Amino acid sequence: MRRGLRRHLVHSGGNSHSGGKSGDRTRRDCFPRALTKNRSKPGVRAAGLSFRLAGLFAVLLVAASCGLAAHKKVPTTPASGGTATYALPPNTMVNYIFPFTPGLYFTVANTDNLMYLLYRPLYWFGANGLPYLNTKLSLAEPPQYSGQNVTINLKPNYRWSNNERVTAQDVLFWMHMMKEVVKHSTTTRNWGGYVPGDFPDNVTNIQAPSQFTVTMKIIGPYSQKWFTYNELSQITPMPLAWDKSGPNEKSNCTQKQGDCLAVFKYLDAQARDKSTWATSRLWGVVDGPWKLTNRDSSGALTFAYNNSYSGPVPKHHITGFKELPFTSEGAEYNVLAAGGNNRLDVGYLPTVNAPVPPPGKTVGQNPVAGYRLQPLYTWGLSYFPYNFTSSNPQLSIIEQQYIRQTIQILMNQAAIIQGPLHGYGHVTAGPVGGYPVTQYLSPRARKGDPYPYDPAKAKSTLDSRGWRIGSGGVAFCAQPGSGSSQCGAGVAGGARLKFQLLYATGQAWLESAMLQLKSNALQVGIEIDLVPMSFDDVLGRVYGQNCSGAGCQWQMADWGGGWSYVPDYLPTGDELFQTGSAGNLGQYSNSRNDGMIKKTITSSNMHLVWDWQNYLTDQLPVVFQPDAPYALVESVSNLHIGEQSPTLAINPEEWYFLR
Repeated sequence: MRRGLRRHLVHSGGNSHSGGKSGDRTRRDCFPRALTKNRSKPGVRAAGLSFRLAGLFAVLLVAASCGLAAHKKVPTTPASGGTATYALPPNTMVNYIFPFTPGLYFTVANTDNLMYLLYRPLYWFGANGLPYLNTKLSLAEPPQYSGQNVTINLKPNYRWSNNERVTAQDVLFWMHMMKEVVKHSTTTRNWGGYVPGDFPDNVTNIQAPSQFTVTMKIIGPYSQKWFTYNELSQITPMPLAWDKSGPNEKSNCTQKQGDCLAVFKYLDAQARDKSTWATSRLWGVVDGPWKLTNRDSSGALTFAYNNSYSGPVPKHHITGFKELPFTSEGAEYNVLAAGGNNRLDVGYLPTVNAPVPPPGKTVGQNPVAGYRLQPLYTWGLSYFPYNFTSSNPQLSIIEQQYIRQTIQILMNQAAIIQGPLHGYGHVTAGPVGGYPVTQYLSPRARKGDPYPYDPAKAKSTLDSRGWRIGSGGVAFCAQPGSGSSQCGAGVAGGARLKFQLLYATGQAWLESAMLQLKSNALQVGIEIDLVPMSFDDVLGRVYGQNCSGAGCQWQMADWGGGWSYVPDYLPTGDELFQTGSAGNLGQYSNSRNDGMIKKTITSSNMHLVWDWQNYLTDQLPVVFQPDAPYALVESVSNLHIGEQSPTLAINPEEWYFLR
């Protein structure tokens, strides 16, 4: 999920595309519609010989027209115009528009499916399928370092849609707001990427010596790459038109930091009012390639190309873009497979329909005719956290490292990948993402799952620590105490291995994985009570305002997507696992871990990153689960979308239809 909660699941979809002639579309296949549906939907099989004969007869009846369609020239010429429709992740709403985003709304859906289309970050990441700095799409040239001093030179060609230039003042506006908002202890989560001691605490003397130049001084020894990839990457310049504390109340947060909290409160309130997004004079000022023209009651978003956009785009590109929400993968697939005038131009294949890849291949035979299938994996981490706050009634048990290791052993990642994920996915071997492959992954993690499924080992571990199976097959602590053969410090005699796990519905593979974990755990005396909820409700329970005291008694929570390293692209752990960081949802705290993380961000020595991740792999502050595809992207064959980025940012301004 977007950093603190960047959501794993980038799918696309929508309606028919407008702006192009219907004759420009290619025929999807040479099968009658009824047969097409039966071929592509799960669980539908031929009822016998009579069905097969009827199907053959139907095919013979349309053979002539099929022959003509089969020989029709494949479109290859780029064309301008048209609207592409795109399916949003299942059971997910885009619900926040202000790019200075509180933790509750710090999701992939909000960032990549809305904000980045309208408001460009200072530095863009993702090129050629890798999560690296993209200088071409960045608003500024790469930063220059001289000791502790940083100089940022903005490109002078970028403008806001109100014709004002994107300048150093727009960067100051962002920086002053960061400084002021995180200064107040009750509002630190109002910037979802905040880590105590890191940005903006670690900079001072922020200046704009010229129209397009920003300078600042770093406090402390940080590696230059980390500062660029994980600190400067957080900045999104904001237009001066947003510098106000009310509808008719101008402010000066750009120059006076003390004005910024009132400005944030006003803009935050406006950003939560989804019904006004498309008509707001605030959100209508954009520097990105798209403008939002409508958000309907279902959550569908309609965009028009921003003719004032001054960044690089191809000669030919679409001019309309529509994102459609779906309640489930199945609902989206029904629309995708149906095709016709209400087709999705870019959608996703549910894992239950995923064709198993043959040996040596990344995809199997595409079940949706007329579309191209490409798996998209997130540059991030797939996991779900434990609740280490004092309000967790099972805290004394979860604090035992051997308990967390036992639960991890019961998470059968290999079976999930081969089963509900149909061969798509990667084992998560520790706190650093393993795909795409980068230098950050330790040699130990590259060897595979450090906790392969082993129920016998899990059972013997519990037996050796004084747990015995009781009524209902649930283990209880028969040997309380802190000795090596006892349950552990703080665990009371008679305490039961019973946990509650909240999980997000809408993804078939995740629901299957949760049921599998529940079954595996019960074999050794651990009862897991599964509580299905919507994605937003899961986040609300673990990250919302209700997560305090009695309202924060969750024990484990899986929103189905883990974490995307955006906008902090180096996986150094400070945002996810450092004490007090906004993304540390379970509030895990370990002084040795904090010290090791500090070394990873102050030195470019990769061995320090490897040492840290190996240590945390043993500590297991979270449950690692398979890295499922963010989406099995299906794009209609006459729409060019290129290779999708593991940062999950989309660039529909670079898409074009073929004729």
